[in-house]
Amino acid sequence: MLEEVSGLLKKRLKGKRFGLIGVGNSFRMDDGAGPRLIELLAGKVSFPLVDASEVPENYSSWIIKKALDVVIFVDAVGFDGEPGEVRFIPIDDLMVSASSTHRLSLHFMIKYMKQQWSGEAILIGIQPARTDLENELSPAVGESVKRLAKIFIEIDSRVR
Repeated sequence: MLEEVSGLLKKRLKGKRFGLIGVGNSFRMDDGAGPRLIELLAGKVSFPLVDASEVPENYSSWIIKKALDVVIFVDAVGFDGEPGEVRFIPIDDLMVSASSTHRLSLHFMIKYMKQQWSGEAILIGIQPARTDLENELSPAVGESVKRLAKIFIEIDSRVR
């Protein structure tokens, strides 16, 4: 499934100005997948990165000011997949088919932003294994985050 996500990203980001926002709580194991990805990419890519933690709605003006064509959100999302499985999650489906501690704020933030921004929002969801109070990712999610980091570094090397 990660190969499919990689192919779709490469296709959808080609020739576009994009940024990446990691969403999640680093102290709740796999919920910290988004912030961990940002940490792994810091200083290794030329596109803008934000660790939005649990408050992605605080970054709507950042997206507009950067004049991004595409914003990619990465978050732990429960979609009944295998731990560490990575999928594109349609933003409109957040309200009905996936669970995330940030799904309502993310859905409404993007809906609000569309009034001022004509870009595309992409959500990459990573199926968590556990969200206990610990600051380490589970092995499956940690491996997926590392593989996603490699994909984004490769994408960045093609657009530089």
